[in-house]
Amino acid sequence: MLLNIQQLIEEKASKNGYENEVAITQIKNSKNKIAISYKQLFQQINNAANHLKKLNIKSMDKIYISSEDSLNFIVTFLGAIKVGIIPIPGNPELNLIQKKQIIDNSRPKLIISDDEIMFNKIQHIKTKKWIDILDEKIINYNKFYKPKNNNPAFIIFSSGTTGKPKGIVHSHLSIENTTYLHEKILKLRPKEKIYTTSKLFFAYAIGNNFFAPLLLGLNTIFNDCKTTVKITNIIKNHEPTCIFSVPTMYRRILKNKNENHNDFAKVKYFISAGERVPDKLYHEWYNRTKTTLLNCYGTSETLAIIIASRPNKEKIGSTGNPIKNVMTKLVKRKGLNSINSGLLYIKHKGFSKEYINNNVKSNKTFKSGWINTGDIWKIKNNHWYFEGREDDLIKVASKWVNPKEIEKFAFNTEGVIDAFCITAISKEETNRIALFIYTKQKNDDEVRNNIIKKIKKLPNYKKPYWIKIIDKLPQTSTGKVKRNMLKEMIKDGQDNTL
Repeated sequence: MLLNIQQLIEEKASKNGYENEVAITQIKNSKNKIAISYKQLFQQINNAANHLKKLNIKSMDKIYISSEDSLNFIVTFLGAIKVGIIPIPGNPELNLIQKKQIIDNSRPKLIISDDEIMFNKIQHIKTKKWIDILDEKIINYNKFYKPKNNNPAFIIFSSGTTGKPKGIVHSHLSIENTTYLHEKILKLRPKEKIYTTSKLFFAYAIGNNFFAPLLLGLNTIFNDCKTTVKITNIIKNHEPTCIFSVPTMYRRILKNKNENHNDFAKVKYFISAGERVPDKLYHEWYNRTKTTLLNCYGTSETLAIIIASRPNKEKIGSTGNPIKNVMTKLVKRKGLNSINSGLLYIKHKGFSKEYINNNVKSNKTFKSGWINTGDIWKIKNNHWYFEGREDDLIKVASKWVNPKEIEKFAFNTEGVIDAFCITAISKEETNRIALFIYTKQKNDDEVRNNIIKKIKKLPNYKKPYWIKIIDKLPQTSTGKVKRNMLKEMIKDGQDNTL
């Protein structure tokens, strides 16, 4: 029988005897934190459900929650799920156009956010007011909504970096699968602590620092400080067993001279996802901290990590292997299955099956139970290696070019922190390659000259038309590079290498 996911969380806490253990630690500022038990959390969730019902929000109605207060977000989110209301996490950092696209596509009955603008007369409550409303305790106990197999539990929208945000529909069943990495691979047990640098409105954090820990009785830590908090302080004050982050954030940590990297050995696992860990970063991290980065992979459609490096079995450059309960296949561009390389398709009964109100994208991505990830992989000596996005493949002079190949080529140059390859239209109105070199200083002629010398060895169709040295990266909140913004930095005739 399919359970409401909140019912499953509560039943597991009761059965395994950790109701009085700490569920959530919320860091408000450098001197103030809030810690609540599972029992207290369940009471607050029930209270939030009562207040949503008081506003006449009904089962299968949608609500949009955009809050940087983690405890308020979790309580409201799970309160909605408990009574069958469908929450949609909102990113406060999105621009107005993106927010409007999400609201217009999902049509929620209630918006809880700090936005000043009203969206088509939809009921709107400011976050601070909503927190005040929740201070009024309504003690009526709510029965759990009984979901059917195809009932959505929540909807999360993609970042929209490659177009309009897509609303990814997740069922109660898909949430259960988030625990595999934590329980089967990392062997995390009740009372252990976990911390993620990503914010809760992203799938990475929702899966790994929200649902999985609560399903397993872990103490999940959220940092809501307005100012930067050192990872060293998180480690000293809260002693997490495991930290989840992204390569860009790990690089920032290494560059921060105020961090005491000797303390990092106290953390059992450092997980990295969102993009592949560059070999150079892996080596620098290990040399400075004496710990390793476990390279992992998941998507917003899976909610969970589905390819992971195993502890003590890491292979530099590899993302490890698929987890055992996920079916995978690699497909060549002509549609034929492949043994060693190709486009990754994945299958699991709990994965998302559709995008909301977007049949075109749904039909392209979801096929006969399989998900077309759009990602290219190769297998070598039983280890999986990420090769880039299918959408990123560039056709130059009628030949296909994988930008990852050029990025790796440039990356192994002294003084280069990272490299990014995109396409743009040249003054001749042809599709050409632009190479961005990320260095410590903007005008680094030595690095530029060394890159040009290397590029001369490439076939003409692979040679970048532009090379630009940059010392700052346009990034999303999760640390991903905004490649669309890189295009805006290109000007015809500048840095032409031909």
